[in-house]
Amino acid sequence: MASPLEILASPHGPPAGPGQREHWADNLRVLVIAVVVVWHTASAYLAGAHWYYLDRSASKVWATVYVPAWLISAFALAPLFLVAGWFSARSLARKGAGGFARTLLRLGVPLIVFIFVINPLATYLGYLRAARHPPLAHYLGGTYGAGPLWFVAALLVFSLAYALLRQVHPPPVARRWSGARVMVAAAVLIAVTAFLVWRWSPPDDANTFLSLMWASWPQGAGLFALGVWAGETGSLDDLTARARQLGWTALAAAAMFVALGVYEQARGQAAAKSALHGAGWPLMLGVVLYGIISVAVTVWFTALIRARWSGNGPLRARAGRASYATYFLHPLVLTAIMVLFASLALAPELTFLVVAAAAVPVCYLAGYAATRVPGISSVL
Repeated sequence: MASPLEILASPHGPPAGPGQREHWADNLRVLVIAVVVVWHTASAYLAGAHWYYLDRSASKVWATVYVPAWLISAFALAPLFLVAGWFSARSLARKGAGGFARTLLRLGVPLIVFIFVINPLATYLGYLRAARHPPLAHYLGGTYGAGPLWFVAALLVFSLAYALLRQVHPPPVARRWSGARVMVAAAVLIAVTAFLVWRWSPPDDANTFLSLMWASWPQGAGLFALGVWAGETGSLDDLTARARQLGWTALAAAAMFVALGVYEQARGQAAAKSALHGAGWPLMLGVVLYGIISVAVTVWFTALIRARWSGNGPLRARAGRASYATYFLHPLVLTAIMVLFASLALAPELTFLVVAAAAVPVCYLAGYAATRVPGISSVL
């Protein structure tokens, strides 16, 4: 039975039981991390959040296309939180709190290495083509935050909190709530905590402590808790049985979410920013829709992968083994690829397509190579 880390890093995929493996979980993480690599490529060339290397397109068409892409990115990592919570419940039951907590070193050690080594190196590479930039030693002497590994930091915190909770409050003997009621509760939890957190650290605020993306933590916490419930009660099938209804619910909520964003943008940029910090009806409606989409699209997507992509093969097994290492290394590898392609002097839109096509396999190759190195393979 897998630890929360093993949803990213298990060599053979998280086990389902004696002699069985949950191959769909391997496939899910491979797909999600590939989407993350493409999204970060788009951030460099099209629009979006800051990336280590930037060569943005000036086309307003791409800025329009960015809206649905941003919506996808806001929920891209959500399935990993759900499935991590599911495996965590089974791992904690088998290993106990102490053994479970020790496995979390494989989250903490890479996180520290990323903050002090990988992130500074990627930042240095991103500025290589600048006319003037400090030497490498300057970057290695600084702290540039967790970057994309905010996900690992959040998962570490949620896992430790879960282990502590079960030390003082054991899980219930029998299931008390149905899957539908628990999903509603998870959506409410995400909405309420997002309302509180976004007033302090809104989604458009990049200047957070260690770049930990606090605005995304309510979603991660709610879905991790939902996964824990499914793992402790053996009720993942109960959640995913409603996949069709959840898909339509997610689509309707997403359409309303986009419409709300368009309305706020029409009111002006200042109004849109104040809405994120305030307590008016746009923020309240936004966080409710955010909670609904977080739960509905995550459970729908998980059900889809379980039903349609549960097969296994040598290539997928290697990609699954390399998933955590790929996520850990992709900022450095992707930025290096961008710097290499800069000499081609292509239009940003075309460069995006070329780099995205190359980056996914190259990042996975680098991740798999890292897992073959003695010592490194034990933490990645």
